[in-house]
Amino acid sequence: MHAHIEPSTGWIEYIKKTPFDAFSDAPMYKPGLFKELDRIFPNSKFIFTVRDPISLAKSWDNYFSHVSWGINSPKDRKKLIEMYEKHKNDVYSYFKNKSHQVLTFNIVEGDSWYKLCSFLEKPIPKIPFPHKRKARYKNKHKSFLLKFI
Repeated sequence: MHAHIEPSTGWIEYIKKTPFDAFSDAPMYKPGLFKELDRIFPNSKFIFTVRDPISLAKSWDNYFSHVSWGINSPKDRKKLIEMYEKHKNDVYSYFKNKSHQVLTFNIVEGDSWYKLCSFLEKPIPKIPFPHKRKARYKNKHKSFLLKFI
């Protein structure tokens, strides 16, 4: 959960000072952060993971069920999906003329090493693509939806 606590110097300054060449998950979804990163690190590559919004909400509900920002009502679910769709549209709009810099990647639908490694110009590992709990989310939306009806 530390990824949700912005450093006192701000995310950009924090990222500049780290020895890492890649970042994922929080805080990368923060509105506009990818644009600022692109400006500061020109020609960098972005991997935008996507999934069905209902599957995303179910995953969020499962993972964050014990914290205050979990999904506690149909209104919360709707807000999460709206935020996801807004972010997705912002990413697509921003990279419309920079498609060489962004990979849209859907793990739930089967994207794996070939697509990822081709984009990054890296060799494909000889091990299976890691994906935990895949069956838990794909085509299992009915019980989640009933929870909010």
